[in-house]
Amino acid sequence: MSRSIERAFAEWRFLSLTLLICAYLLAAPLIVGKWPVQMLLEGLLLVTVLVTLSANPGWQKLRRALVALWLMSVAGTLLSVFSVRPDWKPWYRTIELLTTVPVLAVLAAGMLAFVRRARRLTLDSIFATVAAYLLLALLFAQIYLCLLTWNPASFTLPFDAASRPAHLLQSDMSYFSLVTLATVGYGDVLPATHLARMLAMFQAVIGVFDLAVVVAMFVGAYASQPRE
Repeated sequence: MSRSIERAFAEWRFLSLTLLICAYLLAAPLIVGKWPVQMLLEGLLLVTVLVTLSANPGWQKLRRALVALWLMSVAGTLLSVFSVRPDWKPWYRTIELLTTVPVLAVLAAGMLAFVRRARRLTLDSIFATVAAYLLLALLFAQIYLCLLTWNPASFTLPFDAASRPAHLLQSDMSYFSLVTLATVGYGDVLPATHLARMLAMFQAVIGVFDLAVVVAMFVGAYASQPRE
């Protein structure tokens, strides 16, 4: 019974994780208040850490480092949510956002490492690349939010960024990040400063490069499978 559960988890873990990330992206704008959204994101990160570690059993040395990065992210979130000094709020917000970035980067790299090691093209490996793609979008969304924390004019938005609720602003930046990563460019949200434009350009290049790498890995895995 336990083996069947382990087999089902190994076959469907990244599909389940992808659905969980999509559920977070859909639910985040509907949750009122800053701290529930941030706690939901930290819970999502914890689940993603556990799934990524299970897919990379050789990451024994990185296990503690990855958990430590997640704990730093939680500490940054708690500092931002329960800050008692209003004048220090931008610094707490920066710590909260930037401590999440390395966690997302390592998790995305771990998913792609899992796909690269796979000898067969499976449904789980396909959804591992989808999950890594969504994590890259969340990573850049955190960086864009950091820019808005210090300069609300970093982006041209259809609304006033300074008075926008934090949970809605996070959803807005997640939307812009995913659109930029996919190189769609609807034009409703635009980077307005030099730094924001360079980051958006860099993200667009990563999106194209990531697609090329994923296609190459899939072709290699398909070509290595035995033919009947």
